[in-house]
Amino acid sequence: MHYCVLSTFLLLHLVPVALSLSTCSTLDMDQFMRKRIEAIRGQILSKLKLTSPPEDYPEPDEVPPEVISIYNSTRDLLQEKASRRAAACERERSDEEYYAKEVYKIDMPSHLPSERGAFKGCLKPLLSNSEDKRR
Repeated sequence: MHYCVLSTFLLLHLVPVALSLSTCSTLDMDQFMRKRIEAIRGQILSKLKLTSPPEDYPEPDEVPPEVISIYNSTRDLLQEKASRRAAACERERSDEEYYAKEVYKIDMPSHLPSERGAFKGCLKPLLSNSEDKRR
């Protein structure tokens, strides 16, 4: 009983000391996200060989009609090419090509001396005593 009281007192005395030695701090997710965004901005500026973000953003120029025409014709050509490929794949994957046209039957010789004899020995321990008496 004396040891129990002494160990409880010692434990209660050491708990605040142990808690004060903790070096872990709480994580502020907002601060973490702000620092992460700043690091990503720095990486982007570094890749662009800039020291700071540009001050003014120029308005995009009007796209010439020739460029729009070339873009549209290229897009249409690619869509047509993709539909031709899909149609070719469908023809290749027809049922006639999928299933075999000829069926071959191959007789496999048995390598066991006797099919029944081999299985009979395996099944014998599984038979009950009443079945053994019938034999």
